[in-house]
Amino acid sequence: MGGRISTMKTKTTVTQLYRLNVEPRVIDQLSKLAAKTGEPKTRLARRLFTEAVMAYKPARNGAKG
Repeated sequence: MGGRISTMKTKTTVTQLYRLNVEPRVIDQLSKLAAKTGEPKTRLARRLFTEAVMAYKPARNGAKG
C-alpha cells in the first residue's frame, strides 16, 4: 500500500434466517426451478421470499393472516 490509505465502499447486508414449515411440493418445485435456472436453491428461495414479502398488500376487508 506504500502509505496510501485506500477507501473501500462496503455493502452491508442483514440476514435473518427463518425456520419455515414448507410443504414437500414447494420444496420439489424449488428444486425444479433451481435445476432449470442453475441458481442455487438457497439464493432462489431467498429472492422469491423477498419478492413475495415486498409485493404483499393486505386485504382491504381487515382480514388478518
